[in-house]
Amino acid sequence: MTSDMLKKRSTIFLCEANLSAIPSLADYLSAKEFDVHCLEESSKAIDEIITRAPDVVLLDADLPVAGGYDVCSMVRPYYNGHILFTGKDGDDASQLLAFERGADDYVQTPVSPGLLTARIIAHLRRSHSSAGNGNGRQIRIGDLVVDASLRTVSLGGRSIDLTTMQFELLWYLAKRSGRVVSRDELYEALYNEKYNGFDRSVDVYISRIRQQLSDSVDNPSFVKTIRGVGYLFVGRDGRQC
Repeated sequence: MTSDMLKKRSTIFLCEANLSAIPSLADYLSAKEFDVHCLEESSKAIDEIITRAPDVVLLDADLPVAGGYDVCSMVRPYYNGHILFTGKDGDDASQLLAFERGADDYVQTPVSPGLLTARIIAHLRRSHSSAGNGNGRQIRIGDLVVDASLRTVSLGGRSIDLTTMQFELLWYLAKRSGRVVSRDELYEALYNEKYNGFDRSVDVYISRIRQQLSDSVDNPSFVKTIRGVGYLFVGRDGRQC
């Protein structure tokens, strides 16, 4: 699937605190054949994101009234698409807070429209490719079923809600069941760029996956931490269907 096909299919909701920045960014994304909708009020953004389910949400951390972090927390239980934060504060605390609230990425501003567009396309390409048809799109490990075609996860018949990036990470690990995967490899697989040594997003995603699967850190049934190396998906009876 080409980038052009992705862009023509994709709807972006642009939630930006700096109103003067909206027209230029919206025009750029529209010129790249995205369907762009600008939302200036956080209360409206919450309703629109949940109701209309866009492919991507660009969410300003400094959104007025209800800040971007609160908006993310409120929509994430009902929205499984991509949420990319934009913010001037790119420190660890800001990024960790965004990931903990359910963000898929954090892009520090100012950022060039070209680079931002490349990040958006990378997220969309991953979700489209993992949802492709074909064999080996479902993995069963005990009571856990990870289905890449439907992009669903269930445990003992109970549906497990994961964000887009959490699902991608779980699928990547499950396909490599029984092999230790380094944090560097996971980061590169998720973001298509070298690990910078500082980003904690992978660790936050793992923590959220464990919470959703009720997986013990000390005696894990699924994801085990290999200190100083990375992570191991410990289910060894996995079957790809």
